[in-house]
Amino acid sequence: MAAEEYATLKFDVRDGVAHITLNRPEAANALNLEMAQELLRAVLRCDEDPEVRAVLVTGAGDMFCVGDDLKSFSEQGEHLPHHLNEVTTYLHAAVSRMARMARRW
Repeated sequence: MAAEEYATLKFDVRDGVAHITLNRPEAANALNLEMAQELLRAVLRCDEDPEVRAVLVTGAGDMFCVGDDLKSFSEQGEHLPHHLNEVTTYLHAAVSRMARMARRW
């Protein structure tokens, strides 16, 4: 598949394994809207690539992921409920898609 750039992830496929690395080590890989959107794009890419037989998700730096990016959430003000809904929608879609990926043995 064609290379795609991500701002918050590293992505590559080697020997049938897609490697998705959460890449915000300065924020302990905290999840923000951009990361949730990119994670979904990367997962869709894995599901559509017949060469991908497994997906490995890791985190850059010392931590896998501390959870949500509270700093970005606090900046939302009165838009926080909509923002939380948007972030969790992308994250849920990514996790659900990983759980339902076709098995390619």
